[in-house]
Amino acid sequence: MNNPAAIKIKPADPVHQEQRLLTRPMADSLVDRLKAGLGQRLRGWAYGTLLYEWRLKGRHPLKLLGSPDDPWPGNPQAGDALLAGHMVMGDDRLEVDDPAFWSKVAQKPALRRYAFGFHWLRDLAHMVDQKRARTIAERLMRGWLARYHRYHFEAWTPVETAQRLGFWLLHAPLILSSDDLVYRSAVLNAMARQARHLARVAGDSPSGAPLVDVAGGLILCGLYLPHGMGLRVKGEALLRRALAAFVLADGGVMTRCPDDLLAVMKSLIIVRDAYMSQQEEPLLDIQHALDRMAPFLRALRHEDGRLAHINGGGAEPLGLVSRILDRSGTTGQALDYAPYSGLMRMKARGLLVLFDAMPPAPSGRDMRGHAGALSFELADGGARIVTNIGPVPEGAKILAPDMAALVRTTAAHSTLVADNRNSTELRDGVLGDGVNSIEISRSQSADGLSISARHDGYRRRLKLDHRRSLTMSARGDKLEGCDELLPQGRIPRGGIDFDLRFHLHPRITASVTQGGSAVLLRLSDRHGWLFRLEGGSAELEDSLYMQEAIPLQSQQIVIKGTVRRDEACKILWQFERLGAAKSQPQSSDNANVPEPTREEPVP
Repeated sequence: MNNPAAIKIKPADPVHQEQRLLTRPMADSLVDRLKAGLGQRLRGWAYGTLLYEWRLKGRHPLKLLGSPDDPWPGNPQAGDALLAGHMVMGDDRLEVDDPAFWSKVAQKPALRRYAFGFHWLRDLAHMVDQKRARTIAERLMRGWLARYHRYHFEAWTPVETAQRLGFWLLHAPLILSSDDLVYRSAVLNAMARQARHLARVAGDSPSGAPLVDVAGGLILCGLYLPHGMGLRVKGEALLRRALAAFVLADGGVMTRCPDDLLAVMKSLIIVRDAYMSQQEEPLLDIQHALDRMAPFLRALRHEDGRLAHINGGGAEPLGLVSRILDRSGTTGQALDYAPYSGLMRMKARGLLVLFDAMPPAPSGRDMRGHAGALSFELADGGARIVTNIGPVPEGAKILAPDMAALVRTTAAHSTLVADNRNSTELRDGVLGDGVNSIEISRSQSADGLSISARHDGYRRRLKLDHRRSLTMSARGDKLEGCDELLPQGRIPRGGIDFDLRFHLHPRITASVTQGGSAVLLRLSDRHGWLFRLEGGSAELEDSLYMQEAIPLQSQQIVIKGTVRRDEACKILWQFERLGAAKSQPQSSDNANVPEPTREEPVP
């Protein structure tokens, strides 16, 4: 593998070239975390006192100033379950008629966020039987008021309080349609008291998407609660600060997590539309942020309308991304190059590559990010060829207990795995040490586009760096790649083993040919592609592909090798379209995309 001869990647003289070094955001120091935790515990103790209860008193609202529209659809399965009398999240299930419902829900982590944040109101709001939906909502609301009308450290966290207030306002008809005036008064008073509490504890919110939720909750309260201008002003200041810190100049987000990108855009659209429904001028920062984020979101999307399986993306409901883009009020085209985030995109005549050169979130804070540095996905005319396994959606029923952890490993991505280790460690579900910096470069010429990235995730542990270079032909019929392991010190005498993995979409039929130096790939009802390798032998192994929480059987191309002491290792490979037929490109910004065919799940 060290001296390949047949596959020659000859970079043309670049017409335009860019280079950049991306670094992983720094985690808070242990001392800072201890101080913050101690401060929050002390304040939490104070919030539970009678003195604080007295401080939450204020004007008692007699009515709301309206109810904002919720543009986002609920989960019909969750709504049906609620109408049938039970709340379900993943493997957790509780009967809503249970007198101890709110006591039991606190003991079930998967259900707790869904229940305490009142996310379930959105699911009920889209049910046909609204009379039954209002009955269920009022029953749960009465139970919550009885148990949590005063401060509680789990139920009154800044984020869950903000989300709860937001859903109460968005779906006020579900909880305020009762003829019981005492109950209605209790609901309105609870809104006002918790809004005052939220204004006091907003500074304790985690940064990023949670802080955007908190700021948005304050703004909604300021717009729809009487005498709420103070809440609105505080929320606007907080939102400016949150967006400035979290949304990067190219529209990506600090965590590089597509779920966070979607969540922030959804929250901003709700808040922006709420301003307009109250005939108020929206905060300019909101539309400015949406204008940056929408092109980045378009760049993450395949032509089937779904996001690439990059760092947790791809678990969103079908059609949600298109709906967000439609409601965003933006017109920017998909980015080809996100120099601050690290996402790189190549497209030529229907051939599409999405390359993940994004540094991970700060160590010790991210429980959703994937260790997939320098992985990529390849699609031809909208048909995916090379993929990553993909995420397990939050709240989904998991067939295997370790599935959610498995899909986050480096081996679950189309990239290189050294010594069977993750490029960024996964400790108890949290991203730990590993990739700290990624060097990226991009060059374009008349012959095609080349992108390259190098990460240091193995440097401290194995004395190795991984560099990957990709070149797409201008005709869109060939993708050439080069993976290198570069020693950064003395490695063990016996060398270090590695696996180079290319996970294939379930619709691909693969067969090894030419003595292992090539793999023939057949697309369903389409032309074929040939994967070629120089200086080694390719094998086919079983793999998985996550589609809507269902693991589908697939295959992966695996190249195994060993990097020797003081010797760089280079692997050249190539994907080439067979035959003269060229796929017809489709617009990646087309909102009207067909629903993908479901393959057979893993038994």
